[in-house]
Amino acid sequence: MTTPPSPTRSDSFYARVDDAQRQALLQAYIDHLQARNGQLDPSTGRLPRREASLETMNASDVRYAGQVSQAHFDRLYANFSASDPHLDPALLLLLLFCKMNAGEAYGVRVVKAVHARRWQQSQDLPSRAIAFAQEEEEYHTRILVGAAHHFNIQAGGEYVPRLALKVLIGSLAYAPRLFFFPILYASEVAGVYIFNWTLKRVRSLIPDQPQLAEALEQRLIEIIIDEIGHVGFNRLVLGEQGRGLGRLLAGQTARGLPLMTPELGAAGFDASALRGFANFDLHDLPEQARQRAFFA
Repeated sequence: MTTPPSPTRSDSFYARVDDAQRQALLQAYIDHLQARNGQLDPSTGRLPRREASLETMNASDVRYAGQVSQAHFDRLYANFSASDPHLDPALLLLLLFCKMNAGEAYGVRVVKAVHARRWQQSQDLPSRAIAFAQEEEEYHTRILVGAAHHFNIQAGGEYVPRLALKVLIGSLAYAPRLFFFPILYASEVAGVYIFNWTLKRVRSLIPDQPQLAEALEQRLIEIIIDEIGHVGFNRLVLGEQGRGLGRLLAGQTARGLPLMTPELGAAGFDASALRGFANFDLHDLPEQARQRAFFA
């Protein structure tokens, strides 16, 4: 659900926002979140429309046409090695999904522990929007780890975050309010970039299994839709200096992603994969995601 075109509409993640439209666009984003997710059930903390979407994905009978050992998965999940002789592309793809899930879950847990009370107590539009968006992040972790369903694998081992991820999440959680949104903005832009890169890698890793590839791609599409909105939201709450700082930090964050999730490097995310980052914008994302996302 995109917002109607306006004179300030741009495909750029970093374009200036018209101050006269800022509040109306923030309200439009909250309306979009409620329409996409359903009203949050305070007794369960669940979003009904996302529960239904997740149930549909997890009901899929598409399965990997091969064998993945639970013991081998568990070993590489706990201690990943790109040189493991039994690391085939399908297993690498599954590990990448599950490690992105674990990284997101870690970040959501730490940031919510520090900020959730403030968001819940404040009724200003940015606080309401970010509290809702954080619930979407919770669903991202379940969407990603649900990829294991297609491989008949149980994914739930202990996750030890890498130092680079701890530094990023710590800076986000404990940054003064002045810097919180630029850091979050940078993280969201880098995040949507890596999800889009992974989306493009799926079929090259499992080229002979189009149904499985499509099932995994649809999980990533659902996340990209949300991430577009998160980028757009952070752009709405930042002024010119904040957007400039966020843009600088986004490049640094993107370059550090393989340090946070080494499975990315093993899947081919290297210096050449970052060449398009400086000009990365809305038009680089799948049309299906653009049509269903909020961006203004």
